[in-house]
Amino acid sequence: MSALFRLAVASLCLLAAGARAQAPDTEAETRSAGEVDAAPRAEAAEETEEAARSQPPGELPTPRPVYVGMYIFHVPEFDLSTNSYLVDFYLWFRWQGDDIDPSSTFEFMNLVSGWDLMAITVYTDDEGEPAIEDLGDGWRYQVFHYQGRFGHAFDIRAYPFDSQELVVMLEDTDLVVDDMVYVVDEGTNTLHPGLEIPGWDIDGVHAEVVEQDYPTNFGDTRRAPGADRYSRFRYAVRVSRPVLGYAATTLLPIAIVMLITLVMFLIESKYFEGRMGLGITSLISAVALQLTAAGDLPANGYLVLLDHVYNLSYAVIFLSLAESVIAVRVYDRGEVERARRLDLFSLAAMLVLFFGGTAILIALHL
Repeated sequence: MSALFRLAVASLCLLAAGARAQAPDTEAETRSAGEVDAAPRAEAAEETEEAARSQPPGELPTPRPVYVGMYIFHVPEFDLSTNSYLVDFYLWFRWQGDDIDPSSTFEFMNLVSGWDLMAITVYTDDEGEPAIEDLGDGWRYQVFHYQGRFGHAFDIRAYPFDSQELVVMLEDTDLVVDDMVYVVDEGTNTLHPGLEIPGWDIDGVHAEVVEQDYPTNFGDTRRAPGADRYSRFRYAVRVSRPVLGYAATTLLPIAIVMLITLVMFLIESKYFEGRMGLGITSLISAVALQLTAAGDLPANGYLVLLDHVYNLSYAVIFLSLAESVIAVRVYDRGEVERARRLDLFSLAAMLVLFFGGTAILIALHL
C-alpha cells in the first residue's frame, strides 16, 4: 500500500511541474497579443504610406486627376488702365502617388510681375524646403500662399456699365492631358466674406478646367505643332460697376451739359451771338468731360458705350447750332412766329434724340 501511495505522490508532482512549465509560455503569448492591439496610430499610418508607395503606378487612374483649389481673400489693387490687378490668395494641390509632384511643375500663365511675386510654401521640412504632406491612402497635399500681380485684356465696350473678371490661370509645364488633368476641388467656388474691391460690386467666383494646346512645337523637331495639350486651371472673380454710382459720375455731367445746350432754343433768334456762344461752350465742355473719362480706361481700338454717348452729344450740339442759323434767317425775314415754332419743335426733337438715343445705347450694351 505504501508503494501505491508513493506512486500517487510522484504522479501529482509530475503534473504540477508540467503546469508550471506551461505557464510562462501562456503569459508570453498574452503579452505579445496585447502589444499588437495597442500599436500607435502613427505606426499604422506609416504602414499605409509604405503600402501606397509600393503600389504599382499602373493601378492609379490614367490620366492622373490632380485636385486644384484657390481661395482669394484680398485684392489690394485693381488698375483697369493697365489691365492688371494685385491678388492675395491661397493655392493648393491634392493628388495620389509619389511618382508625380504637380505642386512643383506648374506655372502661372497670366502673371504680370514675376519678380515681385510673394510665395510662401505652407508645408516645409526643418530646413524650410517644400515637403509634401501625406494625407494617407497614397494622397499627397501641398498649399501655397501667393501675392502677385496678374492681368489680362479687359473688355470695356459697355463702360461705364461693364463687368469684368479678375483671372488667375495656371498650367502644368511637364505633364500633358494624357498623363494628368486638373480637377476643380471642392470649396474653390467659395467667396471670402471679407473680400472687397473699392468701386466694384463682387458678383461671385468661378473656377473651371480647360484644355490648352499650342500651335507650335517650341523648337522641338521631335514633336508636331499642337500635338501636346495641357490642362489649364482658370479661376475668376466676377465684378461689376455700381450702376447708380457710375451713372452719376459719367452720364449725369454730359446730361447736364446737354440740357444747358438746349436752353439756346429758348433764346430768341435775334440773339444769335448768345446762342452760338452757348453751343460752342457746351461743345468744349463735352470734349473736356470725355477726355477726363477716357483717362481711367486702358488703350483700346474700339469705342465704348460712353464714347457713343458723347458722339451723340456732339451730333445734338451740331444740329442745335445748325438750327440756330436757320432760325435766325427765318427771323430776319420777319417770320418771328415761325422761328419760335421751329425752336420749340427743335427743342423737343433734340431732347428725344439725345435722351432717347442714350437709353437705346445703354439697352444695346447691357
